Amino acid sequence: MVRIQAKMHIAYAGVSIVNAIPCGIGAVLPINLKAFAKEGKRNRNSPLINAIEDYLIKNYKIKTSFEVYSEIPEGVGLKSSSAVSVAIISSISHKLGDVYPPKLSAIITKNYNLSITGAFDDAVASYEGKISFTDNINLKILKLEKPSHDLKVIIFINDKRHDLNLSLMRENCKSFKIAFEKAFNGNIYEGIKINGYLMSEINGYDKKILDLMMEKGALTAGISGNGPAYFSLVKEGEEGPILDYLSNKGKIIVSEVLK
Repeated sequence: MVRIQAKMHIAYAGVSIVNAIPCGIGAVLPINLKAFAKEGKRNRNSPLINAIEDYLIKNYKIKTSFEVYSEIPEGVGLKSSSAVSVAIISSISHKLGDVYPPKLSAIITKNYNLSITGAFDDAVASYEGKISFTDNINLKILKLEKPSHDLKVIIFINDKRHDLNLSLMRENCKSFKIAFEKAFNGNIYEGIKINGYLMSEINGYDKKILDLMMEKGALTAGISGNGPAYFSLVKEGEEGPILDYLSNKGKIIVSEVLK
């Protein structure tokens, strides 16, 4: 367990309400897994950190490095890159002038081909610690809101990330937009569910896992990011049946919706 030093900037993981790739609009629910960063001796290497440091040199004439820690699993759809990026940019924002860290994160990750859309929705939720509804194409926040209930998040990973069928995702923009509108108008659970089933049908994830999570008492179940993380939202104290079902089938992470 890494002991996090004082004065490190914190950003949060998240799970997808609606994937932003099909229509350019997305929504994310922040959860209580954290990334931490501050200026200092670099302690890890990644294309993301390289990109941020390169961008700072080229655009701000700032040569620096960063100390970064994260408790967010990487590459499974839990917004780890956005959280690390936002934490890093926040740690140096006092040197950058009037900069909104999620916006700069989206610009860098898109310009350096680290994200298809720039993941502005992920970055906003990570930075604000609130549910984000965003227009990723125009880098605009459409709405921020605080989660209204104390909920556990059960994350399940039993597979590698599948190749995305980007063209079919975009062909189904209308269906993803329905999910976004449901969530935007207050039915976040339904938005998550519609998005999850669309992602599974289009990209070959297992719908039966979503079905069984729902049967075992989840309020909703979905697929986060581009997968392979499945997740369900559950009332506190009612995690047992889902955990029993998932036991020994893959990696399980239990967190909670950020409040």
